[in-house]
Amino acid sequence: MNNLLKRWLLPPGVLELLRRGKQRWVSGRGLSAEDRLLLQQTRSLKDRHRGQRCFILGAGSSIKQQDLKLLQGEIVISVSNTFVHPDYPLFKPRYHVLPTLLYGHERLYTAERFVGWLREMEAATGGAEMFFHIGDRKMIDDAHLFHNRAIHWVDYVEWDGVAPVSLDLDRVPHIWSVSELAITVALYMGFDQIYLLGMDHDWFNGTLVYFYDHKQQHAMKPDESRIRNMGVDAEFQMRRHADIFRKYKYLYSVKNNIFNANANGKHYMDVFPKVEYETLFSDTAHRLD
Repeated sequence: MNNLLKRWLLPPGVLELLRRGKQRWVSGRGLSAEDRLLLQQTRSLKDRHRGQRCFILGAGSSIKQQDLKLLQGEIVISVSNTFVHPDYPLFKPRYHVLPTLLYGHERLYTAERFVGWLREMEAATGGAEMFFHIGDRKMIDDAHLFHNRAIHWVDYVEWDGVAPVSLDLDRVPHIWSVSELAITVALYMGFDQIYLLGMDHDWFNGTLVYFYDHKQQHAMKPDESRIRNMGVDAEFQMRRHADIFRKYKYLYSVKNNIFNANANGKHYMDVFPKVEYETLFSDTAHRLD
């Protein structure tokens, strides 16, 4: 109600000042001078890939129906646990993106669990450049992880879902899904076409539905019952996905260059234009209506 009243009663200029002040506070709390410097270094990525295309690889079960060997020679941005895919070493993602870890999920997992997972990730992701939240830096540094790899540190700010925001990686509007961050990264780096794979958002099929067996192929061993006991029910998922889709619409409005290429015929992600994955590797890639 307070946000609604502000939106209707305050002049746009005042509302913008309040929004920016709030973002500065959220982004800046608890950061050292070194943290701030590391965040600023991500600005070197601005428009790095202008004129090129990329594929963002999510962990949805739909990619089991797609030939990911076609991604060899493409720029791939992978996320989270996708490195367990058997073809991962063939297409060798250029970038690997994660959400907040211990900094945002301390109620679910210990630092030891995260470090074990990250060690597997470090070994499997080759030379991929990593994107981590600055709040997890101490855990990663203390465990001596990714010391010979390029790491890009990001931070988040609050967002009301309406007001325009910049796409600076040190001030990413808060996320519910790592897919939001991966798309933001791709837009920031200037890709002309961004194709999404494995972003099924089919939570209604179960809490943990991936292309892999989460009980066998995930070092974190996520516990479905524990997640449900923390209030992750259908209402939570609907509200969460409403925010995710609102963010998707905003990100699409930036350049209208994001396309859904996943193979899930039952998906309901209608925010982005749908394309057939296989046609993207022919001379005449076409969009579906």
